[in-house]
Amino acid sequence: MAYTTVEYEEVYKRFTADAELGLRGYELSRREWTILKQLRDVLKDATLFFSRGSPTIAAVIPAMDLIDNRLTDAARESNDKLDPAIRTAAAIAKRTLNRYYKMSDMAATYRIAMVLHPRHKLRYFERAGWPKHWIKQALDMVREEYDAHYRHLDERHADDSDGDDDANNQPVDEVRLARFRYVSPR
Repeated sequence: MAYTTVEYEEVYKRFTADAELGLRGYELSRREWTILKQLRDVLKDATLFFSRGSPTIAAVIPAMDLIDNRLTDAARESNDKLDPAIRTAAAIAKRTLNRYYKMSDMAATYRIAMVLHPRHKLRYFERAGWPKHWIKQALDMVREEYDAHYRHLDERHADDSDGDDDANNQPVDEVRLARFRYVSPR
């Protein structure tokens, strides 16, 4: 909305300036236009992130990280490029976002979806600078979910097969989990 309003600023000003339309109460001051433009710029990356396709569970944490980074930059006291109203709003929005982020910490679904997602796997957590014990915890969540809900399917499959799980004779779940480990290029 902010993007479109700024894009059509001149049209907006003509409409609100026309007394016959009764929209004078919606005119924006020079400062309000500045704030709107700054708000558009702060929210631009997040807006583009959500506009590019269908959101998925695996996109929640990267989206929250992106928004958190933008809000952190906007809220900094040293950011004298932004109006104090934008900095204050960004700080409040960041606190609100952090409440939701904590809720995602309590649900394993988000991290499991990212570990299983072909684009992310564990690399996202490593690149985002997550502590190693958090990354291990994400992988452990996948293992626990697998053990609790899917291992029995492999055991039934193993009974039907010739007993050769893979070329290295590793258990099937370890072969599958190995796909999620990231080996950095040398």
